[in-house]
Amino acid sequence: MAKKKYSINWEDDAPVSFEVNGMPYKSLEDIPDEVDRVKLEAMLDSAVNQESDAEFDSEFEKIGKEVLQVNGPSIEKIILSIFMGVAVLMLLIAGIASFNNIAKINREESAPARVVDMTKRLEYDEEDRERIIGETYYPLVEFVAQNGQRHTVQLGEGSFPPAYEIGDQVTILYEPDRALDARIKSSASSALMWVLPGITGILGICFIGAVLMVKKVMLPSE
Repeated sequence: MAKKKYSINWEDDAPVSFEVNGMPYKSLEDIPDEVDRVKLEAMLDSAVNQESDAEFDSEFEKIGKEVLQVNGPSIEKIILSIFMGVAVLMLLIAGIASFNNIAKINREESAPARVVDMTKRLEYDEEDRERIIGETYYPLVEFVAQNGQRHTVQLGEGSFPPAYEIGDQVTILYEPDRALDARIKSSASSALMWVLPGITGILGICFIGAVLMVKKVMLPSE
């Protein structure tokens, strides 16, 4: 017995007729043989499913591309916003620290002082606590404030080798209401005051420069 040949004729992606061994039928209901009808129904379902899968894959790919196109610039803008936020924060810290330093300098008074002792602090190895890896000397000074009160202050400015000796005469800068935070009048102590605003200011400028560079290189159209 010869094997039957089945075909489906399409027009504008829709089935318009069916054939069984070259015999045309306008619809599946017109096919008298149930076996032939079932075979063509299976062929029709398979063709429709394949078309639907192809359409789904095409639509999914299209949506994916659109999402990437939308999200790409958004990610860049988020990164730029973070960098700009860090830059503003760094510059804000630098500004506040500078303002506090200027206010402190304006409040400070000076007084002659004498180094009465040198405190030695040892730094030990974290793994071997008996091994000394460094030592720092901090001057202990004595001075009389302008209100007549005598103060003995351990200064926080240390060095190695010691920058002062017992008996040295120095000039002290202090705030009247915070005498224990006194410092020796020197270029080194003044420079230490500007470490924080200097570092944060430079970082802020660098982050702003990075933002401008990224905008110029990565977002030329904006």
